[in-house]
Amino acid sequence: MTEVKTRLQEAGRLVTLPDRPFDRLVERRGRERRRQRITTLTVGLLVAVGSLGGVGLLMSRLDDGSRDVGAGWEPSRRLALRPGEYFYLRVTSDEAVDGHVRDVETWWAPDGSGEVRNRSTRQDKYPYPPSGSYEAGEFPVEIRDVAELSTNPDELAAQLLHERWDWAGPAGPERMFEITTLLTLEAPYATPRLRAALFAVTSAADGVTVVADARDPAGRLGIALETSERDGMDTAVWTLYFDPDTHQAIAWTFESTRGGSAWILLESAIIVESGRQPGAEEWLMPPLT
Repeated sequence: MTEVKTRLQEAGRLVTLPDRPFDRLVERRGRERRRQRITTLTVGLLVAVGSLGGVGLLMSRLDDGSRDVGAGWEPSRRLALRPGEYFYLRVTSDEAVDGHVRDVETWWAPDGSGEVRNRSTRQDKYPYPPSGSYEAGEFPVEIRDVAELSTNPDELAAQLLHERWDWAGPAGPERMFEITTLLTLEAPYATPRLRAALFAVTSAADGVTVVADARDPAGRLGIALETSERDGMDTAVWTLYFDPDTHQAIAWTFESTRGGSAWILLESAIIVESGRQPGAEEWLMPPLT
């Protein structure tokens, strides 16, 4: 978890907003870690009575069909991992202020086996995930709560309002966007089905703007989810892009009217062999060319 916090701190330095929204996320994650040392509670499917109103509101948004992500949507290809299959993920980025450039490929199987090829710069500062081949149960996992999350959007929305996830802010839109950002960018063991469910939950949250027919920094067609924050006369905008056919995250961007910007690109696939590059029919999104 330390590496996740360090990368978020790096992002905070990059955006250079006075109120440092990424630093607040880091602080919340730190509180969550301290709570983990005290309790071994698992994420529940139900939340406290005081949060039920928020659950009901979000459920209604998921069911009303206004975001085109509720009942009736089907992915263009299978998202469930079968025995012997791996979730392939590649994450690349532009250069941060400290010279860090991300270039990581992972192959992860549900039994906890897989492979990591980390070609990122500044591994002296950002060693996660460490390169290597991993037997069952040995794949490096930083956010263990991920394994408890449902791939049903209704159940997932309720889980993310549980106090276990209080580090991401008050139960509401900000929490949903921050958790989705963290899991899509930092958790190669978050399955394709979970990623699609995170899209459904976040796109239905108040305060999140959905932009159809958007283009990610590489020019790929996607659905953009945007959230923004004002600081005086300046505005910062965070955007997550998802493939319209599979609802898999394809990119993240940050832009500020003060002049700061950053981008991260993702490529993912389901393949049957660890360490191999995906074939044309295995991609869950258009690959980068």
